Amino acid sequence: MIIKLGITQVNRNYGCSFNLGKIMKTICFAGLVSETNLGDIAILKSTEYLYKKALPNIEKFGFKRLNIQHENVKSTLLHKLKISALEKLNIDASKVKIHKLISDSKKQYRNELGGVDLIVIVGGGLIKYKYQRFFMYLVALIEVAEELNIPVVLNSVGIEGYSKTDRRCQMLKKALNNPTVKSITTRDDINTLKNLYMLPTSSKLIGKAADSAVYSNEAYNVNKKQTDVFGIGLVRGGIFKDNERDLPPEQLAEFYYQLISEMEKRDIKYKLFTNGLKSDSELLPLIMKKLGRTKLELIEPKEDIDLVQVISSFTTVIAARLHANIISYSLNIPSVGLVWNNKLKLFGKDIGYPERFFDYKHFNVKTILDTAIQANSEGYDQKYMKEYKSSAKLNINKVINKWLAGEL
Repeated sequence: MIIKLGITQVNRNYGCSFNLGKIMKTICFAGLVSETNLGDIAILKSTEYLYKKALPNIEKFGFKRLNIQHENVKSTLLHKLKISALEKLNIDASKVKIHKLISDSKKQYRNELGGVDLIVIVGGGLIKYKYQRFFMYLVALIEVAEELNIPVVLNSVGIEGYSKTDRRCQMLKKALNNPTVKSITTRDDINTLKNLYMLPTSSKLIGKAADSAVYSNEAYNVNKKQTDVFGIGLVRGGIFKDNERDLPPEQLAEFYYQLISEMEKRDIKYKLFTNGLKSDSELLPLIMKKLGRTKLELIEPKEDIDLVQVISSFTTVIAARLHANIISYSLNIPSVGLVWNNKLKLFGKDIGYPERFFDYKHFNVKTILDTAIQANSEGYDQKYMKEYKSSAKLNINKVINKWLAGEL
């Protein structure tokens, strides 16, 4: 059985301004506005929240949202014929496809960025090129920002790999070094950003800052509940393979089956949930089959506020999605991470609990459950948590002060 939660329907593609009186400057928050992985929406709204808190006289500023992952790119007949001809000649057509998407994206962005004074790319795992189209969206957005003379800030982005020979990576590197990009902070791999993506002559503000979603609790005004229920976050079957980790869907389903069985054996209360992506529930039938059941309750949040509220109802979380772990952290709820991407390991290290994040080669159910129980008992170092979280605010305050002073 799947429970679908829906609290308030939100039009995520709005471009409205919030203002009282004369607008001085307009900030555009650019992110994955249409994502059904609700962790990305939590990043967007948490970043907006932190910027609005940091701005003086907020009523004098306007705010817009830009969905960088727009879906209205259509191939013309000529473009389709060109691709077909190249493929018949066994010629790599990827360069033509990339050029087409960047060109179409730029047209879209030009139409939406009129009157904008600052673009804040809100965060998420955007600095990557091996799969998904994010590098093309960033290249297009930065080039349009340069045309329109709008400064760009990349806020606590995730860095996922680098290659000096991959054309896509080098396109991304060139875009990040564009003079219109004024500041880049990363939530994780600062060494790759500084030493590989940035040119030695770069004068940009470069640094490390916590993901804005560590303030999800404040942004959504949600507090953790008193509960003894553990949360188990499901993830799609192919995510490990897609990230070059040898854990096929069948084995991942077997892990979830064993975890559920062990929790029931120990009389530990649990609930299954996802971050909202439909594909994250795809293993449910196989898990049910292994358990010998025809029903298994799964909570699938429909809106970002639902996700935060669902996580707030757990005492400890075991999950593969990074933002299930980050939102748990924001709510002061211990979590254990199932690592399909190094960003989870880096988050565990940054918050001071690397032992709570397990690589797929070490998916031992008893060890992971013992770790979750211990984490539930220990919680977090509150002094360090406050310090780590504040890095997100400090970075945003620095950007705003320099921007308003004309020094960005």
